[in-house]
Amino acid sequence: MALDVVLQPEEIAEIDKQDPATASDGGFQGLMVSLQNRINRATNELHLTDQDLQRIPRYAFDYHNGGWETRLQNAFSRTLGHRLGR
Repeated sequence: MALDVVLQPEEIAEIDKQDPATASDGGFQGLMVSLQNRINRATNELHLTDQDLQRIPRYAFDYHNGGWETRLQNAFSRTLGHRLGR
């Protein structure tokens, strides 16, 4: 059940907060950098894979590690709902 979303500039800014150099530092970092790389910057469209749709709510709600949750919620609550698709 992949999904295409169109993000607002402020939602993209939340994703872009992740330093691309941290892509191999862990699951959250890898997810964020992967999302950055797949945003169509001309249209603000992002194709979310089935794996993305599983990982986004997991990182947003299951680990309780500081700002990760907020960044994902700010980026995806409008398009996926307040529970980010759960």
